[in-house]
Amino acid sequence: MATTRKRNTFLTPLAPIFSVLNWIAFFGWSWVLYLSFQDNDDLSTANTSIFMLEGICLIEVMRIIVGDLPGNLVLGVILHAIRFTALTIVMPNIDDDNMLSKYVIWSWCCTEISRYPMYMFPNSQFTRSMRMVVPLVTFPWGCATEAYGAYQVLRSTSTLPWWSQGLLIAMLAINVLLGPTMAYPALLKKGLPVLGIGK
Repeated sequence: MATTRKRNTFLTPLAPIFSVLNWIAFFGWSWVLYLSFQDNDDLSTANTSIFMLEGICLIEVMRIIVGDLPGNLVLGVILHAIRFTALTIVMPNIDDDNMLSKYVIWSWCCTEISRYPMYMFPNSQFTRSMRMVVPLVTFPWGCATEAYGAYQVLRSTSTLPWWSQGLLIAMLAINVLLGPTMAYPALLKKGLPVLGIGK
């Protein structure tokens, strides 16, 4: 969603705090990944942790808005809006025995665990390459599982308020139509050259 700092802003003095948040987020998402392999009680704990970790992601979005961190603002807003929709509407309405929630969480964890090392070690070409390559797998994986979860909830839950149904329909439209045609080609453009393809 974002790269590295390029210019100074009024938030620049807070850089040490943001560095600490990067480490917290990295280990936090690693913890969530661990919890997701445990039983369903641990999965509810994982969901609580994800809300807090998404708070860190929202800080990054705010930094993009004020110019403290370069990145794709539209993609960042849409991506995290979809995650909050999945956390608050999709996952609570999926059976505990259904593995779909775990598939979604695994895609998020792998994405974020591969992203934060680029901030933690900004001079490392390996961490930057990892950041570019991993989403080539995790983006379609997450996009598909999120969309299928939204479809399942829309099909099986008739008591949702109209605004929840509207959010799920929007989520489906974005993941099925815009994700593969707009977001993923941009990821391919960045990731394939790292693999020596399309240079």
